[in-house]
Amino acid sequence: MSVNKRAGTLYEQLFVCEALERGLDVSMPVGDYSQYDAVVDGKGGLSKIQIKGTCTILTGKSGYNINTSMGCKSNAKKRYGKDVYDYLAAVIVRGGDRIWYIIPRKDIGNRMTIKLYPNPESEGMWEKYRYGWDLICKL
Repeated sequence: MSVNKRAGTLYEQLFVCEALERGLDVSMPVGDYSQYDAVVDGKGGLSKIQIKGTCTILTGKSGYNINTSMGCKSNAKKRYGKDVYDYLAAVIVRGGDRIWYIIPRKDIGNRMTIKLYPNPESEGMWEKYRYGWDLICKL
């Protein structure tokens, strides 16, 4: 099993645990051919979730790159279709911390990568989605 596939499985399982703790019902597709990783029954009904993560600092002291496309090699990356998933759940594993971003697919647009800066002073464009579980959790 590749390191990327193993890491992806870890991030998916972390998502399931976090979602269950928040009272969401989670279903996972059988096989790895779907272009989404989970379905949650939450706010607004069923939502398809694409799960990504990282534990590697790539963009300076506090920034992380999250690949929002299919494939990990730059020459093999492909964009997801606009209706393939509803939300991106991105996790940054930093020490014992797990920092989640729940980002609507429509806001990602055609980006192949997004940069997250999970520090208290960050004013990055994705910071409004840090711990954005309220977007999918039942109220």
